[in-house]
Amino acid sequence: MTLTLALVGLLMTSVACKGIEPPYPPGQVPEVNALMLATAPALQSIQVPRAKVRQGGGPAASLMLVAQAPARFSGTIQISGNELVTLVVNEDEYGLRWVGAREGAKSLTPGYYSGPPSRCAVETLLGVSLEPEAFVEMILGGAPLIDGPHQVLDRKWDRKAGRERLRIANDRYEQELSFAWIDKPNAANGHWQFAGASLWAVGSGGAPTWLWTISHEELHMVDGAVLPAKTQIRQPKPNGRGEAVINVSFQKQVPNPQLGGELSADPPPDDAGPGGEDGANAGDEWDDDWGDDADPAGGDSDDGSVDAGADAEPRPPAIPVQFVGNPTGLTPRGDLCAGR
Repeated sequence: MTLTLALVGLLMTSVACKGIEPPYPPGQVPEVNALMLATAPALQSIQVPRAKVRQGGGPAASLMLVAQAPARFSGTIQISGNELVTLVVNEDEYGLRWVGAREGAKSLTPGYYSGPPSRCAVETLLGVSLEPEAFVEMILGGAPLIDGPHQVLDRKWDRKAGRERLRIANDRYEQELSFAWIDKPNAANGHWQFAGASLWAVGSGGAPTWLWTISHEELHMVDGAVLPAKTQIRQPKPNGRGEAVINVSFQKQVPNPQLGGELSADPPPDDAGPGGEDGANAGDEWDDDWGDDADPAGGDSDDGSVDAGADAEPRPPAIPVQFVGNPTGLTPRGDLCAGR
């Protein structure tokens, strides 16, 4: 019996050391173009009525999120039903409702901040410094890519993680992209799926400086789209000692919702218990039956009727209310990101 257990243990150790085999034959590595195509967002919009976000070993907070390509999103973080921060970004501006502080966040005076959309504004929500379009692409299943043209530095199969890794660079950054192979049931061929990225800043003459790593975990199918059930964000702590870790667990994802109409003004019920540790049974707080507030016609006449004449001046598409800031109840504080 002892010998048998020893042999089983030896076999398991051998398999673990060997790692995960690549999903392609030796010498038939995937084309770079095929991997880069997998960095495109899988969706045009998404609603996340329920998610949990936890920084380090702190208590979990509730997260609600809605995003629309190319660069609109709205996110709210709450603890025990109390709003901490809400960030809304559209093509014209950002609006930040800063109600309370949270662990690891920048210390701000409560109030309403607004200004042009920027990576500084995006950072206030989940702590990762991304341009609004890159952040939305990540939420929609795509990669927050560095600007081109790209130079390919390396490509390899990571046996330990079971991921294909592609390292690219431009004149300012180096980026490593991670891809998972997805086998579709009842399909002849699988496909590559973006599963994470790391970013380094390239200095003059020095070693690249690590900025952040985003990892998508537990990839699963949601209405035909492959989405992560969990996302982890890691980055250096401001004091340079160790790294800050943010874990986001998506408890419900609605691909390509019809956007328009009002979000519920009511806070989510506090099913979390002390510290907001468990909100998996909370109800959906955002109305799934959203209407379209955009005016489909060219304009309105003085008597309130729609003027659909050929000479009517076209209007730009209305921004859905989900992506318009709400300063109600807060003191205006100006642009948090001015000069950054």
